[in-house]
Amino acid sequence: MRTFTFTLFAALLSLPLAAQAQTTLSSHPYDKVQQISPEVQVEQLAPGLWLHRTEQKLSNGMLFTANGLLLETPQGIWMLDTAWGYYPTVDLLHWIDTVLQKPVVKAIATHGHDDRVGGAAALAERNIPLQVTAQTAAIVQQHAKTADLLLPVQSAVALKQGEKYQDGPVEWFYPGAGHTSDNIVLWLPQYKLLVGGCAVKAPRYPGLGNIADADVAEWPHSLKRIQQAYPDIKILVPGHGDVADAALLDYSLGLMQGAISQP
Repeated sequence: MRTFTFTLFAALLSLPLAAQAQTTLSSHPYDKVQQISPEVQVEQLAPGLWLHRTEQKLSNGMLFTANGLLLETPQGIWMLDTAWGYYPTVDLLHWIDTVLQKPVVKAIATHGHDDRVGGAAALAERNIPLQVTAQTAAIVQQHAKTADLLLPVQSAVALKQGEKYQDGPVEWFYPGAGHTSDNIVLWLPQYKLLVGGCAVKAPRYPGLGNIADADVAEWPHSLKRIQQAYPDIKILVPGHGDVADAALLDYSLGLMQGAISQP
């Protein structure tokens, strides 16, 4: 794998949004998108950091992608949100084995929907813990009762609205309800990168998306708490759509305010 100096990465972080997004995802030498299976792509964003993207077809026939990250730590790879489903996660783990050649030692999910925890069984087969908040664990178990499927997740911490949890190189933050009642975001300070999950929207997929478990009235307040907690975001990874920067928070707020103002 080709190397890339931290000096150049730091320079990328100082670019304006449009230029930064284009450079981060298209121009530097190691970031070619790798199609590792029919559903899964991997793309290196920075030294020790990879975006994984799963494409699935929805019931209405629309193709939709979901984002997650792979983070290299001294102990091994952390998976931030599983791939979208069991087999895509198996494919992602195989790619890590053969290309990165480092063990996956831990995973974190930002809420309890299938595009975040759908690979839980694939991780459990390899004894890789999938950690979530106590709130997400309770929701997953409740869903399991109706679906007769118990997903193997570990409750790592109980977070109240506005609380943070420092977990090695990753900070968990619960901003309050939004896309779901349990959605959290993850902050990677070494990259000034926020994993927004499905609490943060992106223009590629207009609209609020799946709001079956959403609190649309509270969602904008939660987005504002994210802005207040992380004023120096340089890179923002939404749950779906293209990676950009903190402008995605303003975009998401605009969507929420438009939805609330509708009669």
